[in-house]
Amino acid sequence: MSTALEALRRQHAAQPVPRTMMDRPLRITDTLRRAERLFPTVEVVSRYGPQRLVRSHYGQIGEDARRLAAALQANGIQPGMRVATLMWNHATHLSAYYAVPGIDAVLHTLNPRLSAEEIAYIVADAGDAAVLIDDDLLPLWAEVEKHVQVPLVVVHRLGGPESPASPHEAGRLAWHELLAATAPLADWPDHPIDENAPVSICYTSGTTGHPKGVVYSHRSVMLHALASAIPDALNFSGRGTLLPLTPMFHVNAWCAPYSAVMLGMRLVLSGPRPSSTEIVDLLAAERVTITLGVPTIWTDVLSTLEAQPDRWQFVPQLVVHSGGSAPPPEMFRRFDRLGITLQTGWGMTECSPMGSLAWLRPELDGADADTVMAARSSGGIPASLVEMRHVNPDGQVLPWDGQAMGELQVRGPWVTGAYIGHPAPISATTEDGWLKTGDIVVFEPNGYMRLVDRLKDLVKSGGEWISSVDMEKALCDHPAVLEAGVIAVPDAHWGERPLALVALQPGAEATADAIRAHLLGRFPKWMVPEHITFVPALPKTSVGKLNKQALRRQYVQ
Repeated sequence: MSTALEALRRQHAAQPVPRTMMDRPLRITDTLRRAERLFPTVEVVSRYGPQRLVRSHYGQIGEDARRLAAALQANGIQPGMRVATLMWNHATHLSAYYAVPGIDAVLHTLNPRLSAEEIAYIVADAGDAAVLIDDDLLPLWAEVEKHVQVPLVVVHRLGGPESPASPHEAGRLAWHELLAATAPLADWPDHPIDENAPVSICYTSGTTGHPKGVVYSHRSVMLHALASAIPDALNFSGRGTLLPLTPMFHVNAWCAPYSAVMLGMRLVLSGPRPSSTEIVDLLAAERVTITLGVPTIWTDVLSTLEAQPDRWQFVPQLVVHSGGSAPPPEMFRRFDRLGITLQTGWGMTECSPMGSLAWLRPELDGADADTVMAARSSGGIPASLVEMRHVNPDGQVLPWDGQAMGELQVRGPWVTGAYIGHPAPISATTEDGWLKTGDIVVFEPNGYMRLVDRLKDLVKSGGEWISSVDMEKALCDHPAVLEAGVIAVPDAHWGERPLALVALQPGAEATADAIRAHLLGRFPKWMVPEHITFVPALPKTSVGKLNKQALRRQYVQ
């Protein structure tokens, strides 16, 4: 064939396909620019303390963020400088999430539940040039300043601009006065940027050695915000109301401050130290549709709800997302009885934090209750754009057969490859580029991942492995047990044996023999702990996880 069109086809077939998409970088502040334009009246409700609830909206958040950006700039904060926050979950903190990247600086959220010495180490390691702080945390900051000095300190009064000044405010800038005296940026920046540039820092909880800094980029945050919001993830929507009890000072509250603003979702922010009753009040009064938190929070919330089951009414199909550690199956059943859906997944600071989510695949529709519960209480299946594998101690990749047990490794666009290090970053990956998590897992053929244990928490008894996570879940299924921890203790004959630390429900009673009998229905006799110790409560880390390190220090001998 020798037509003109055939000749044209051959000519074009020999040429590469041109790139035609705009090279528009992902930028965090574009999210708030959009919210100011499209969702200016969408409400942001902030609890600044007991009996102090303040209602704002995205339009006001945007203006406050642009004012703060201009004020920081006027006070010497330049691109690349680190601006720390020592604040609770509220609208003021939300505005800082956008103000800092608005001048190409780097947001660094500090955890107020850490000791002054730990915070000082993190401030020094990050090289912070400024800190934005809630006034109730000034006494803690005074202790931090015995170790490090940050040049610029801006104090936010939780009681509002008319509340009395703290004696620790001398020599600081006052948030409300600073913003009132500063004209906002006329608009959010639109100059070219590198979307892989640092935008925020979060430090790991430091359960082994010093905390390590993980740096997030515009690109990683925006992709995580999009992927975490989809129906088979957290299922965010502009039609809903979100209460993130996950702290904004740790892993960006699971990216909620970005996802919610991106979608124009109504936000309820819990403020400093809410009690379980205050949390339930917010869930009911503000008609929350989705809430995020760790299992320790939900344990207290469940106890509050079950003590007064007729006091509160919630929206139909309220969804509770739990992360940080694996909730026991009994927690799912307790929420089910209240008409509330509990969902979970797996993640870590190094994954921004979402790695996998336990949504139910359609082939599980109509499956028996035990099969469905196994999927619901698993670590879930890998999130969109995240790849997972598990390997044996020799690095050999293992099959997803429901049996092979190995260390979980992950990679993806919001997974870190290194930690902050001086003078060079500290690698966090294998030679072929997979993050080493330290979690021991099993994968089912259909993709559901079951967390067996942390590598350092497995009990090796007589050469055989015992999962502390599986045993803790089983202990928590006993009706008298509130929470439980299992650690390895030395044994002259077996090398190691499991020790169970058990805290009972308020007013409940149980004997060690009764607890052992409960476990014998689920584990072979050799796995069941000889020693069960009852304790008033179990120690937690600064982000609400069971503190195994503290348990080992206290009980390993």
